Amino acid sequence: MIGGYHQEGPKRGKLILAVVGGGLILTCVATTAIMTRSPAGTITAFLQPTSTPTATSTSTPTRTPTSTPVPTPTFTPTPEIIEPQDHHWLGRPFNAEHNNEPTRFYRYGSTAGGRYRIHHGADFPNPFGAPVLAVAKGRVIAAGPDDRIVYGERVGFYGQLLIVQLDQQYHGQKVYVLYGHLAQIHVHFLQRVEEGDIIGEVGMTGVAIGPHLHLEVRVGQNTYHHTRNPELWLRPLPGRGTIAGQLLDSQGRLIPEQSVTFYRRETPDQRWQDVTTYTPREVNTDDGWEENFVLGNVPVGDYVVKAYVNGHLYAADVTVTEGDTSFLTIEAR
Repeated sequence: MIGGYHQEGPKRGKLILAVVGGGLILTCVATTAIMTRSPAGTITAFLQPTSTPTATSTSTPTRTPTSTPVPTPTFTPTPEIIEPQDHHWLGRPFNAEHNNEPTRFYRYGSTAGGRYRIHHGADFPNPFGAPVLAVAKGRVIAAGPDDRIVYGERVGFYGQLLIVQLDQQYHGQKVYVLYGHLAQIHVHFLQRVEEGDIIGEVGMTGVAIGPHLHLEVRVGQNTYHHTRNPELWLRPLPGRGTIAGQLLDSQGRLIPEQSVTFYRRETPDQRWQDVTTYTPREVNTDDGWEENFVLGNVPVGDYVVKAYVNGHLYAADVTVTEGDTSFLTIEAR
């Protein structure tokens, strides 16, 4: 790889008739009790004394009323609807002397034409030892080899790595940035870092082919299955912007693993860049944009975006402005 859901039934009891008219009848002569059942099912007792009874009044026991518990209603919160908007919170991981452009042929959500596993981040090829910079301020929550704890697909996946939890949250969710395949680490666990601090050096530890930095953005949880496309988080370089889009079928569903081609408006017949739409269930779309393809760090200007679906050509125009994300939808109807 180049490059993370009593009922209680009615009780039956004995009816004991010992109290009549509010008092207990005490007599030394026999009495005859006649019990009748009213149509409503209530049993009534009549005592026929043979002599004058002596009545001793007793208090009638009072039952303490038992309250019936009222169940507490359970409410399911309505998920927050996140409007599409830029969140270019991250700077570039290298200084101007080194490459700050993610590799084009192995993008987020891509398999590089079936050659590698689904990519969960962005790769920055650079020489061994090139200083890696913190892309935002936060706190180091992991620093060292991943030979005992799984941070990626398996142990040993990223080799020497760093994970920084950002100070800033995204709609109440924590955001993490992972730096993988490092040769050296220059910060320690729980250390605070600022954007631009040197935190490590480029290497090819773990599962890597050639020296490069693997950069991941994770939202909500620090796991391999909570990544987002870093190119929607990295600030475009001066004079550049970002294109994000959806390629949809006739039912409005995202089309996976489909090539999308970009042309400059001034040279509409000359292919400029290609991307492949994400593989479903493998990587996540952005919470706001809900895209399935991204092209980052695009020079400002006008572009034509084309896709062939089932032998038919579909196209859309888009204009890139500096520092912004331009969004388009291509419907293959």
